[in-house]
Amino acid sequence: MANRPSLTPLRFDSSTLAEHEQYQVYASSMANFDVSRPGSGPFSVRSLVWNVGKLVIAQVESDPIRLDRPTARVCGDRVDHIYVNYYYRGRFTFDCEAGLRRGSPGSLVVIDMRQPCRLDLERNEDISIGIPRSLLLDKLDGIDPHGMVVRGGAANLLGAMLRTLCGMLSRTAPAHAAAIEQMVIDLVVATITDALRTAEASQARKEALASRARAYIDRHLGEALDVDAICAALAVSRSNLYRAFGDDGGVQRQIRARRLRYVCVLLADPAETRSIASLAAVCGFADRSHLTRAFKRTYGMTPGAFRQTFSTAQAPGTASDNDAAHHFRNWVRELS
Repeated sequence: MANRPSLTPLRFDSSTLAEHEQYQVYASSMANFDVSRPGSGPFSVRSLVWNVGKLVIAQVESDPIRLDRPTARVCGDRVDHIYVNYYYRGRFTFDCEAGLRRGSPGSLVVIDMRQPCRLDLERNEDISIGIPRSLLLDKLDGIDPHGMVVRGGAANLLGAMLRTLCGMLSRTAPAHAAAIEQMVIDLVVATITDALRTAEASQARKEALASRARAYIDRHLGEALDVDAICAALAVSRSNLYRAFGDDGGVQRQIRARRLRYVCVLLADPAETRSIASLAAVCGFADRSHLTRAFKRTYGMTPGAFRQTFSTAQAPGTASDNDAAHHFRNWVRELS
């Protein structure tokens, strides 16, 4: 990886492989998702992937596929970046903690790799941008953009820019990578904030409030959180807060889910040696028994069993330097 030219793309075309390898090889490149697909037989996918500064930009045309990132995987690989995907063709559904969302051609979706999600794609064409967390979230003033699906406005400008950019990257000198990185991030930030500020879009207002509420919950997991406390901190009414989370089971369910998710992150960390009882207090549970009941009901095992699972996890394997899927996995890991 040390001497790669930054703006020379990785190329993958399943048509160059035997039929039984087409899906398998592509799925193996998706380092941070559990991948599945409807049916069997040939699998068509073509992709170009560039490492541009600190970004990974991928242009992909693919047959229908499901990308699933369950809580256990979030805790197990502990990657720490954001995906921003713009779709030119194909419809999709996105199931995340912000509720079930649907998209169509011209839609942009934001995926936080620290949070669980599932993305079901039809035959699609998209450009995705992998962005290290600090480069994006530090510019969003505490907004949690996970699960946002954006159409129109600045999203169209971003889509047009990305398509033009991908047509030029292979002819662009590596010295321009830093400037391209900054341009892309600035437009992504503008697209997200434009969507959240659109006054006539009630869904955008709900997403903005839900994002602020989730960020507040994450900052205060160990405290006595309830609806009144969140409303007071965010200066909103109870009815508005309930509406923001109406499709996701309510505010209390959101609090419990985010506390449990943080417990998973701690339990999966080999350097985290505090007792289950201590972690229960840190994450806002009354005691160890309270945490154990909630954890087992959600994940089907006790916190101790979950911790044991990750204490014996093995490091990922490697492949030859000529394997494009291997290079792509490494580029994605470097985002974190």
